[in-house]
Amino acid sequence: MRVVFDDEALDDLQSILAWIAKDNRPAAERLVARIFDKAERLAEPEFTYTGRPGLDRGTRELIEYPYLIVYEVHEDRGLIVVLSIVHGAQDREKRRE
Repeated sequence: MRVVFDDEALDDLQSILAWIAKDNRPAAERLVARIFDKAERLAEPEFTYTGRPGLDRGTRELIEYPYLIVYEVHEDRGLIVVLSIVHGAQDREKRRE
């Protein structure tokens, strides 16, 4: 399996980096690196489905506290698509509108 990041997920990461970097650039870079590393581990068969079922049908959510990595698994294409990165406290119902 191969992990790819949707443009929205990359935008989310850029926003997270910019927000945290205002106060602590090294901490922001470490957090984004942890999120990338955790998402990349999904490519390993034993980790592909470790995330809990997501809010939207067909999605899964992996926690990298305090963020959730929302992704889809496309076994037929050998692909895992990271759709978005959201803060665990965020009102995701509002975001879906």
